[in-house]
Amino acid sequence: MEARRPGRRLRETLRRASVLPIRYGLSSELIRRRLSAMSAFLHRLEVVPTIAVTAVNLDLHPEIVPSLQDFDLAIHGHQHVAYSVKSPEQQAGDLDAALSTFRHYGISPLGFRAPYLRANGSTLDLLRSRGLLYDSSGSWLAIARGSRLNRRIARSAEARYGRLDSHVSLPQLSNLVELPVALPDDEILVDGLGIRRPSTLTRIYREMVHGCAETGSMLVVQVHPERFHLFADSVKEMVRFAADLGAWNAPLSGLAQWMRRNDNGQHWPQGHRFALAVTGDLDAVCLSDFVGRLGRLRR
Repeated sequence: MEARRPGRRLRETLRRASVLPIRYGLSSELIRRRLSAMSAFLHRLEVVPTIAVTAVNLDLHPEIVPSLQDFDLAIHGHQHVAYSVKSPEQQAGDLDAALSTFRHYGISPLGFRAPYLRANGSTLDLLRSRGLLYDSSGSWLAIARGSRLNRRIARSAEARYGRLDSHVSLPQLSNLVELPVALPDDEILVDGLGIRRPSTLTRIYREMVHGCAETGSMLVVQVHPERFHLFADSVKEMVRFAADLGAWNAPLSGLAQWMRRNDNGQHWPQGHRFALAVTGDLDAVCLSDFVGRLGRLRR
């Protein structure tokens, strides 16, 4: 959860900007179609996904709100800026602005995921003070050490998200349930390693699921909705494989509520062996949303 230098963040954002036209359109129409397709696809698998939304997207594009109604929603900041580079006062201002925007649209989020998965101790204290139930800003490497892709995935993950835990993670309770993201996510797989072949993505997901099933922990998978179509077949195979191994699939709010009620990270409901959550972050809606972001990073 340590901060990255502004220059490094700017270079990363510029590099990511080179592929933005593939991911985003000139208006909100493309992301609305992809949100609807993602929701319908996962509904057929009886999966309710969690989408962490950067709240400024709702301010700028209120027309996307109906497309989010079938998702479990969390806060992804008001502006898409790492919380680890903000002072406690700046973090509070950003979170309060996000909460205000969510309330304006009748949304009552239970949790938070920091932009770029970058938070710190001040962030966690702030989330507790605002009464949020869970945080999903941490991350861990959920690929087996013996995997032939382990070293490449680890290098890409550390370059993108910083130092990682390498052990299986269980929720922690301290008035705030911790639900860390399992890596690799779609950013690492597609942008970092250039992997798009469904058979390879499926194999990686099966390895991740198998490891969590063996330890009885949880797998919080992250796929950004604007590129979910690239992962749909592999996610379907992952969900089915996980069900065969005894997974309980639930949105992040469901995981957090279960943990708060039971105060026990060793057992899952109805005898399930482990837990699975499919999540994604809505960082932006269209290409124009990145103009202001680049300007802020240059300051």
